[in-house]
Amino acid sequence: MIDFTLEIPIDSLEVAVAAAPMLIARDRFELCDDLASEGWTPKMDLVRAVREQTPSEIEVVAMIRPRDTDVPPTLDVAGFAATPTVLDASRREIEAAAAAGANSVAIGLLDSSGVVDLDACGRLVETARACGLSVAFLRTFDLLVDREAGMRAVHELGCLRVVTAGVLGWDASVADLPARLAALAADRGVAEACASDEVSPVEIVPGGGVRASNATSFAAVSPHLHASCRRNGVFSLEELDALISLRRA
Repeated sequence: MIDFTLEIPIDSLEVAVAAAPMLIARDRFELCDDLASEGWTPKMDLVRAVREQTPSEIEVVAMIRPRDTDVPPTLDVAGFAATPTVLDASRREIEAAAAAGANSVAIGLLDSSGVVDLDACGRLVETARACGLSVAFLRTFDLLVDREAGMRAVHELGCLRVVTAGVLGWDASVADLPARLAALAADRGVAEACASDEVSPVEIVPGGGVRASNATSFAAVSPHLHASCRRNGVFSLEELDALISLRRA
């Protein structure tokens, strides 16, 4: 048996309701809109409905990635730029997510040089905390030019966790599994080095193609997994059950 928390990115109430009975209190839903395009800020009706129709013990995380701003809809540094328009929209969405019942938000604004935008992200963390929300860092971490410096920045911001595929860029297939595991282990080492008696290390949450077939390998590096549980592009209860079964074996 292996022990891990499971975070499932979803974009529909139907998936949340179907998956919830199979989850435990430490698991999470990361809500977004249009998961097929890697997600945007979810509609607040979805946040509200998931919070109302699933057990309160399952954490609801709202992805914060505003649509219709002045940045391109691309999965690169430019697509997550911290422009004034994006920053204003993100702060409004954080407040709306809190009002709709979210427990947490996931952010990930970068500057043009490919590093965490500490000023912009710091403002979003401030907004989230004022709303009583915890904060995670998105997989934009994999776009950073320096992972070690990025982990230190995520720690400085006070984020509880960061989702990462252990690769440079959005395409997880550019590296094989051993290389990804080595990168994740290095990330965990930096996170633990940043920690103190007062502040726990940032949780490393492997994502990007995590499945039942490889989850044991990822869980050996970190007991926190991010998996969409999709087969052929759609959510699969069978895949979820296969993952959950690893905790029961």
